[in-house]
Amino acid sequence: MSPRAWTSGLVLLLAACGDGADPELSPAPELGPVVRDRLAELERQLGTVEDPPGLEPERVEEVDGLVTMLASSKGALREVPLEAIREDVGPAAIGRLAEHVADSARETALRLAAAELLGVLDHPSAAEVLIRQVEQASEPWMRSWCAWYLGDTTQDQVVPRLLRRLRYEKDPATFLWLGRALLNFENYGGLAALEDLATRGEDDNQRRTAAELLQAAADRAEVEPSELAGLWTSQRAGELPQPTPSLRLRHEIWKLVNELSEEHFQLRGVDDARHVLSNMGPWVAREIAPALGDSDAHVRLHTAQVLERMGPRAVSSGPALLVALADPSLAPAAAEALGRVGHPPAVPALAARTVPGQAHELRVAALRALGRTGLAEGLPSLRAAFQPNTEPTDLCQAAATALVLLDAGDEVAPWLAQQLADPLADGEGAELALETWLWRGSEAERKGFGAALEAWRAAAGPPGVIPSLDQVRERLVQRGQQLNEVLAGLLGT
Repeated sequence: MSPRAWTSGLVLLLAACGDGADPELSPAPELGPVVRDRLAELERQLGTVEDPPGLEPERVEEVDGLVTMLASSKGALREVPLEAIREDVGPAAIGRLAEHVADSARETALRLAAAELLGVLDHPSAAEVLIRQVEQASEPWMRSWCAWYLGDTTQDQVVPRLLRRLRYEKDPATFLWLGRALLNFENYGGLAALEDLATRGEDDNQRRTAAELLQAAADRAEVEPSELAGLWTSQRAGELPQPTPSLRLRHEIWKLVNELSEEHFQLRGVDDARHVLSNMGPWVAREIAPALGDSDAHVRLHTAQVLERMGPRAVSSGPALLVALADPSLAPAAAEALGRVGHPPAVPALAARTVPGQAHELRVAALRALGRTGLAEGLPSLRAAFQPNTEPTDLCQAAATALVLLDAGDEVAPWLAQQLADPLADGEGAELALETWLWRGSEAERKGFGAALEAWRAAAGPPGVIPSLDQVRERLVQRGQQLNEVLAGLLGT
């Protein structure tokens, strides 16, 4: 099935919901080889990728000389080898420069000079040499400098691999330059690392550099540094400077989606692909949403999970997720994602999937999603589902937590408190819901909630220590007893 046909299905579903049709009765969308077709189309547009021309033997010494000159030059003299490699030798030098960069026996200054010359060439093959060093070099300084030079190019196809490297990087200094490169490509997936370094870096220089990088990004976005993370994780992420992705980057994105398929299934690869995709910008949510209609069930499921992880930044995928809700094999994951991205038109369809007769897993997912939307329109369905005497405990837990998120926690707080003392219940889930209820009451300055929240937090174990199962049970019981002593007063009864 073509993406156009799948989009037509979306239009029909929205039209049906709009004229009062029961969203529960919407037919499952037709599926097709979406990923295969997208990859083929992008490869057609990219055309044949030719390797750079080989370096003439008599010019090898010239390139080596430029490397040596750059390594030993300062100030304006550095422009001589940089201009020569860019304007005279060109991409033919890439192979020889790659040899310099990869040779650990060479002097550090020569290897770094070769890396800088590769960056100046701003060529896909040169970028490939640099990103491989970022991924594979054993020396942190080499990874750092290659990330720096990549960040000054236009080769945005390296962004997914920079994000993957950021996930596994152990060297704090390298975090800085990976984050800088990503910001230069208008990707904010490294914000958390930079914010951490700005406050907890190893030394003043690290902290200052991280703060300067955040300030520069904030200046480009015309906001304060403290606002960057909030924007990136919200539906307003599009207000940050946005990239215009190249065909090469789009091709890399669809290659990652393809890694989610059953044909290529490998746990590490799938996990990496989901991580990278979920740390991309809003444009990727629009780009990959059609994969929810792929004929491969693994692709559909993992795409929904990626969009869920992106959260509000993926709000543009809401209509596509609403279509996917009609796919029985995908419906629970689509419901979870709809709750995370926040798509108000989905509330009626989610509500229809909370009623008895629907699959249990789908009912639970839809209840959770209704709470995460933050929309009061979901309250009637949540109240109807919260039937502790007749419904399964996990379903009631999902409904109760959702009611807390919609500021109706007073209705379920006594039941949640009971779960803390029940060894067969999801005590930690109830604990989290109750803490949210207390926190919201404290923020609203409701009588007694501030003191109750303070006592609740005092019962937590020591920070940084993983408690045993017995210690968790003891904490739950203690918190339940403390809360029951003041619950009537909090509820005004």
